[in-house]
Amino acid sequence: MPGTKNAPHLTSLPSGTPIPDILSILYRDGAVRVTSLISPDQITQVAAELKPHMDADYNSGLNVFAKQTKTVCGLAGKSSTVATAILQQPTIRALVDDALTVTTESWWGDSRNTCVSPPLLSSCFAVRVGPGSARQGLHRDDQDHHATHRNADPRETTKLGCIVAISKVTKENGATEVVPRSHIWDDARKPVYPDEVTYAEMEPGDAVFILGNCYHAAGANVTEDSFRSVIVTLFCKGVYRSEENQFLAVDRETAKKLPYDVQDLIGWKASAPFCGWHDLSNPSDLIREDVGINKDLF
Repeated sequence: MPGTKNAPHLTSLPSGTPIPDILSILYRDGAVRVTSLISPDQITQVAAELKPHMDADYNSGLNVFAKQTKTVCGLAGKSSTVATAILQQPTIRALVDDALTVTTESWWGDSRNTCVSPPLLSSCFAVRVGPGSARQGLHRDDQDHHATHRNADPRETTKLGCIVAISKVTKENGATEVVPRSHIWDDARKPVYPDEVTYAEMEPGDAVFILGNCYHAAGANVTEDSFRSVIVTLFCKGVYRSEENQFLAVDRETAKKLPYDVQDLIGWKASAPFCGWHDLSNPSDLIREDVGINKDLF
């Protein structure tokens, strides 16, 4: 739903759309909606796993959310369904890998080496936006990495966000505001609200992907009794610092129980050639039984 009749719209694609087609829209518009990406059973299970945390008397200490907004962070360690149904979801991982994998070449003596740094989980948290919650200011997520934007390069970002709807999401209950195609703007141009805004309305299980250089914001909840519940997952290039400290968010004993690729995603694997090692070895040696399988860091 656009903010005005002149605002660009948010393209919707069904789950199962070929990855190149989704990427084409994502890089063209800076954002794309994929419907029915997560199954109803998985959404129900996520909601059940999050309920004790949502019911706890706690809220975010950060001032980026309105006081009527409840957050639960560190979901990779708090919800086994999030760790698998979202963090291992094939479409999500394919988009993240394409957008954020860093590949470089360099000389090491007489050898020409190719180094690949896979993406990291930057943060993973649940948000429940209550009635009366004010809207955020429009912003870019890659400001965390002090990113600069030189105009017209759609892939010049350090982050990719994925918002999965747990509840029905409407403009009225705070749907994310998105400014399509703002990812190609330079840093001088300011987004105009509401003229350039469209709203990422969703059904439970739908997902919206937003490049880190695309302007967006949490919308206002102007309803009397409707809550907007979503899972927000942000990924970053592996050569950058994550937004959420995953080593504190997911304790070591919990990390041991995660699938290996999720362990890698939260930072337990060194990034080639030599970033993030422990005792000159992969940190994963500390939490895996097959120690030493990744001894060669290069």
